Amino acid sequence: MSRAIPVLHVDVFTDRPFAGNPAAALLDTDGLTEAEMQRMAAEMGKAGTAFVSAPTRSDADRRLRMFSPTRELGYSGHTTIAAVHALREAGRLPEGRVTFETLSGLVRVEVEERDGEALIWLEPPRTALSPLRGPLPEILDVLGLPASRLGSWARPALTPDADVLLPAADLGTLRQLAPDMSRLGRLGDEHKLRGFCVVAPAGLEPASATHSRFFAPHYGVPEDIVTGSVHSAIGVWLLEAGRLRPDRGLAAFIAEQGDFLGRPGRVAVEVRVATGTDGRDRVAGVRVGGRAVTVLSGSLHLP
Repeated sequence: MSRAIPVLHVDVFTDRPFAGNPAAALLDTDGLTEAEMQRMAAEMGKAGTAFVSAPTRSDADRRLRMFSPTRELGYSGHTTIAAVHALREAGRLPEGRVTFETLSGLVRVEVEERDGEALIWLEPPRTALSPLRGPLPEILDVLGLPASRLGSWARPALTPDADVLLPAADLGTLRQLAPDMSRLGRLGDEHKLRGFCVVAPAGLEPASATHSRFFAPHYGVPEDIVTGSVHSAIGVWLLEAGRLRPDRGLAAFIAEQGDFLGRPGRVAVEVRVATGTDGRDRVAGVRVGGRAVTVLSGSLHLP
């Protein structure tokens, strides 16, 4: 007798279908093995598939495991938002907040009603950046990013999720990237990097602060449409580069991604800032927000 598990196809970082980043979300997945979850994620074919189950620790409300088509993910922003959206649609988020137990630690999520729609905010467990010590010339070559078009407005950096952050000179540079995906995947595996994110210091829309492209072919995601997890790090990166101007302890901006793939997504980022005794601003916390919409609902049948 087969087991039927409810599944939602959710478009994330958008308020309309067929935009933003699609994810799959499955509730009540207790008892599934890791191999079963990986096969189901491969079948879904999304950059992220969420599996929600009972927690194994007392300080979490639910356990959340996330998979790309080829491997498990420690943290994925759009996949987490899809899971929250699915819980909310099922009437299982009465207080508008949840704490997930994930491979990367606890992830706290809050739903804010704004303009008649739900804005889902994520607080990632880690935000500190480190200098990029990898083979920068090789990375630039494989991405098709000429060194002359590397922006000077920020330094290359590495996020806590092992994503490379690179500044592009402008939007034109970003648009013209043509990565060698085979070489890029090998480079990521060799240096234990999750992904490669190239960021322009402006958006297509005047109100946006950045536009990004993110590549992770070794995770089964040649180019991710909208990468929620990397934007918490981008917020810290911009602050450290002097690109944000905090107002009463808060620096907020809108980030763009996905437009060059025909699926525009918009990410809200808030960086909380505290001023130290030396007068310098330091990050006190970061949260990333986005909207989501259900495109398809059904059941996945297991033998």
